[in-house]
Amino acid sequence: MAIISTFCKKGGVGKTTFIGYLGHYYATLGKKVLILSADDQNSIFKIFGAEDKIFEQNDDYFEFLIAGHVELGDVLIEVRDNLYLIKTLNTDKLSMKLTLERAQEKVIKRIFKEYAEYFDYILIDFPPSSSRLTEILLDLSDAVLIVVGLDSLGLNGFFNSIQYFIDNDLDLESIKYIIPNGYSKNRRAPKTSLEKLKEQSHDFTPNAIVLPPLQDKSIIKNIQAEGISAFDVVELPPYDRVNKELLEKDLKELFNQIKL
Repeated sequence: MAIISTFCKKGGVGKTTFIGYLGHYYATLGKKVLILSADDQNSIFKIFGAEDKIFEQNDDYFEFLIAGHVELGDVLIEVRDNLYLIKTLNTDKLSMKLTLERAQEKVIKRIFKEYAEYFDYILIDFPPSSSRLTEILLDLSDAVLIVVGLDSLGLNGFFNSIQYFIDNDLDLESIKYIIPNGYSKNRRAPKTSLEKLKEQSHDFTPNAIVLPPLQDKSIIKNIQAEGISAFDVVELPPYDRVNKELLEKDLKELFNQIKL
């Protein structure tokens, strides 16, 4: 079992989309996958067209599991075969509780240990903001994948992510991969940003692998608007079908380079 986190101290870089597709890909291979949304917006549900599940019940949030009010299976929400999500309610309040009551950290570690008996992968989706919960979950992670937008703000987000690790005594060696996102061969800014990212990664995370950049594709927004994942088998109009097939091919090639 591996605990994998996508992280970046910058919003809108594609962390949620990336980890959602990664989890779904592993699930299509027959792996049991759990994705924990450490983001109160629970945007990961939208990728799978499961927004209604966020508010369907009011007692199946991660916080209820930590408090001991529900069992492990009560908070699992199945969105695809072999793929389950867990939602959060108020991570700021939870983080304050974790700060004031250190014993709660042991509860989270126990929960993850128990889930590890049932799942091949546990993936964690973070918001760009940080908290005590963020520190604990990153520390628990076997591998952290930093998703970086290929523009000046995205590069700042990468630097701030590295600084966050240093400030909170988190292991920089846990950062295994850097994922550049938003590349376009016809635009100068993403090309320049990619070269700078490679330089910064060499300086700050020399053992991390910078993966080939993900291109900016409109098909992602199109299918997400319909609640369709890149790895869903569905009927689409010819134009969308072709572009979805290309997206799926690119993602498979990228994901197969991630060795965890």
